Amino acid sequence: MEGMLVGKLVEQIDGLLHGLCQPLTVLQCRLALGELSGEPSAMRTAIGAALGECARLNEKVGAMREMLQAAERQGS
Repeated sequence: MEGMLVGKLVEQIDGLLHGLCQPLTVLQCRLALGELSGEPSAMRTAIGAALGECARLNEKVGAMREMLQAAERQGS
């Protein structure tokens, strides 16, 4: 039973980690494009978009943290 729970947890976290790739790439690209432009308004736009991607990333990391904490409580 415990092995099944660990396997399910690993599978869920693997999916969430995979889901981090796209927002990280978008974050990097938006900031790089803003930097290349050199225009203050482009940088502000890039920073705003990057902050949105950071929020998406934090949601996924928070979900992983909650899963690990729940698994830890079940194991105690």
